[in-house]
Amino acid sequence: MSDGNPRLLVVKAAMTVNGGAERDLLRNLPCIAEKFEVRFACLNIQDSQQALIESMRIEVLCPDNQWIVKGGLWNEITAGQERSAAASWRKFEAAHKAIEWADAIHLTGGDGSMEFLQFIPANKPVHLHYLESKPGIHEEFSHLNLDGSGRWKPKILHLLQIFQRKRIEKSYRGFIENPKWIVSANSYFSAGNLKQIYGITGGVLYPSVDLSEFPRQPTKGEDLAFNNLSIGKKGTYVVTIGRICYFKGTFSAIEVLQGTDLSLIVVGNGSDEEKNMLRAVGHSLGVKVTILSGLSSESMRSIMRNSAAVIGLAKGEAFGLTPIESMALGVPPIFINKGGYAETIVDGENGRLIDEENSGLWKEALEQARDPETKMSWGMSGLARIEELGLTPENHATILEEKIATLL
Repeated sequence: MSDGNPRLLVVKAAMTVNGGAERDLLRNLPCIAEKFEVRFACLNIQDSQQALIESMRIEVLCPDNQWIVKGGLWNEITAGQERSAAASWRKFEAAHKAIEWADAIHLTGGDGSMEFLQFIPANKPVHLHYLESKPGIHEEFSHLNLDGSGRWKPKILHLLQIFQRKRIEKSYRGFIENPKWIVSANSYFSAGNLKQIYGITGGVLYPSVDLSEFPRQPTKGEDLAFNNLSIGKKGTYVVTIGRICYFKGTFSAIEVLQGTDLSLIVVGNGSDEEKNMLRAVGHSLGVKVTILSGLSSESMRSIMRNSAAVIGLAKGEAFGLTPIESMALGVPPIFINKGGYAETIVDGENGRLIDEENSGLWKEALEQARDPETKMSWGMSGLARIEELGLTPENHATILEEKIATLL
């Protein structure tokens, strides 16, 4: 081991998705770099992400020919995505040298990440931050159409995915057999899935929210960003964040607004067909639907801050950054009572947790969110909840340091 801070190779294969997992890793890296000497390895990355990491004085290792994440039925049948990631890691000489350099490796799950493990010697300490099982492999929701139709698909696709599923499950075997390799899930809900699916008992390392990135008071540029978006008056809409699909509950978000005077802003991407379907359904139910994607952090904050509430109806979100980001801003979070949402929201104290099918409670919660006194009370309790759970980059890095210290 080096004489100074331990050398930590931080790895996440796919960064270009730029979803919650990537945002969380980027916000935690500065504090991790205070505890360790860090290098960062990936198979693809956006220019803006690389510039941000390098501004932290962290060396970024990424192949010149970046790996392209490909989906589709054939890739699922043949485990094509996993095999192509493994081939990219195999050819990536700088990553192999970084493994030798590192005292320990911190691997964040996601597309292509688990294939990195096959190149790590068994005596090299590894900490895996487990986020969720690969969508569609061990659950049904990801195979359904946007409106929940296609219930025949999961059984057939699960049968076709036998080879891919066995390959994925095999990639976790080292965490059962090797005491130098440990896992932390991103929530107790995820830890339960980790045990049920892979037979691994893991700890928990919560994601974080940076209160300087999501301040209680608006920044100077937020009003300008909000006006440039031309999305309507403040407080007349709610926001849901996530890719457009059945699993994320995008369709359900429209349904719970039926009969209210609130419109819906969807921050997430999808196919043109899915976007058109959402708008058509919204029109039929009397709910105006606006779809946005590729937003800057300032534009995202302005949309969230000026909404009546932020809502989420995902069918089993592993953790969910959106509720704690809403709490940081002082915006009421109203979410379905499933998954990791139930670990951060305390119903009636800092937001609402509601059963999906109870339309009456959804309308009641939306009315509460628009009450100034309730909004203020939930906002104060939200900050207290963030502190209570230690959902800060500083605490995240400290816990990671303690976990890796047990392996060195």
